Amino acid sequence: MGPLAGRGAVTSVVALAVCVWGAGTLTACAAYPEDCSEKLACAPDPEPPPDLCAGEPGSAPALDKCGVFVSEQGDDNSPGTKGAPVKTLQHAIGLAAYGRGHGEAATRRVYACGGVFEEKITLPSGVDLWGGRLCDGGDWSYDGSFGGPNHPTIIAPQVGIPLRVIADDKEHATSTVFGVRVEAADASADDGKSSIAMILSPGARAIVRQSKILAGDGKDGEPGEDAPSVRASSGVVGNDGADACTADAAPGALPVVTVCGDGIESTGGQGGDGGLETGSDGASGLPEPLGDPAERGLGGSGAVSMACKEGENGADGAPAERAAGANGAGLLDEYGWVGVRGKDGAKGGAGQGGGGGGGGKGREPVPVNACPAGRPQGGAAGGSGGSGGCGGDGGQGGDYGGASIAIVALQGSDLTVDASTVLGAKGGDGGVGGTGQWGGFGADGGHGGHGVVIDASRGCRGGFGGHGGRGGDAGGGLGGHSLGIGSVGASVTITKLAKVEPGRAGIGGPGGNATPGSRLGRADDGIMRFWYRFDAPDLEPPR
Repeated sequence: MGPLAGRGAVTSVVALAVCVWGAGTLTACAAYPEDCSEKLACAPDPEPPPDLCAGEPGSAPALDKCGVFVSEQGDDNSPGTKGAPVKTLQHAIGLAAYGRGHGEAATRRVYACGGVFEEKITLPSGVDLWGGRLCDGGDWSYDGSFGGPNHPTIIAPQVGIPLRVIADDKEHATSTVFGVRVEAADASADDGKSSIAMILSPGARAIVRQSKILAGDGKDGEPGEDAPSVRASSGVVGNDGADACTADAAPGALPVVTVCGDGIESTGGQGGDGGLETGSDGASGLPEPLGDPAERGLGGSGAVSMACKEGENGADGAPAERAAGANGAGLLDEYGWVGVRGKDGAKGGAGQGGGGGGGGKGREPVPVNACPAGRPQGGAAGGSGGSGGCGGDGGQGGDYGGASIAIVALQGSDLTVDASTVLGAKGGDGGVGGTGQWGGFGADGGHGGHGVVIDASRGCRGGFGGHGGRGGDAGGGLGGHSLGIGSVGASVTITKLAKVEPGRAGIGGPGGNATPGSRLGRADDGIMRFWYRFDAPDLEPPR
């Protein structure tokens, strides 16, 4: 090998060293300046191959390596390729999230044919759902003449919330929902009342683009249960007092008691004792009345210088007022929306027992005996008061109407709506409150014992027991909301190209037994907004 050949070889080695290490460039060029321009030029790093799966949902290629394919005509035993699609969206989502098996990486994308899928689905954040594909002939494009917006993938189960996005393990992973039409059936949420088309669970992230999210109607609230139509328990008739001349000190008639269902008792006052020179006063009835009624169930006075007096009638139990109608926004949770029932009617007050009648006496100050010689000399005993009637039960509050909410976004979730239509429908009307029960009748007091010879020897009768108060009518249930979006603790972005609108909110339920047009016991109407934040002050009154 000649000197030039050997030098060229050395120069190539130096050039290789320069290309690999870079630090010997000056040394090599100083030693061999005539070869540097030809020998030391390093090839640029090769460009990475293009990502064939990248691009916008409407135009990116639909390749087997890019996603899992699903069609109404597919088979869930298939691998989910273009040539062998699966049949159900949820199965396709599972393959996209975890891979088809055999070490194949998860594609995290689903391509769905246009058509109707009557299933509710759960989509992990980071798995895309691209619908509206033209599948005839194996094309799977979005822009075909029968594809795209004119032939969307329709998700429309008969029961349940059609689309739920849940947080995935991948931090900040976001799902793109594209080219689908999500239709919630009327009153199809888990509570059987509301209609909700889509829920973002806590921490989930989703972009809704070129899609329609449509809630159905909420169900009207059930009326509150009426209290029994028959009256509450009535009082018990008081006991009669013993006649004169039956004892030197005839004990007053024993009290009678009505025990009501809530443990409250109405007791007639015991009759006064019959005595020799004086009769005893009767006892007052119970329970003691509230306020200042005209009659207070006081016991009658016994005979002294004058004849005895009858026991006073017991006070009627207080009727309960109509309960308040429901108000407030309710709350959002994983199951949808929970509204507010009307307040239950309160129980009416128990009637007070009548006062016991006063007892008689057997003789006057001037020795005038009422009783024959040889017999006991005491006057007649007073009769006990009749017990009062029980208070009526209150009616049950009306149930709330179901809400109609297109999208619910819960704590920590992130929702973007772009170039899509999101519509609420009609919220259900609140249910009417139940009616209260009439209170029981108060009962007669017992008769005083019979006297002889002198009027003061007789016993006096007990007072009537008071009537039980009527149970309260209940309040109406809250009207169901109509919202495009309802959120709590979530981030929501609505672009200018999006259409987000409510339908019509439900009317608040009327109070039980209320006259038409009365506001007493009426609940609030539902809220009607394009977007309502349950975690923010409501500065706008419901419509």
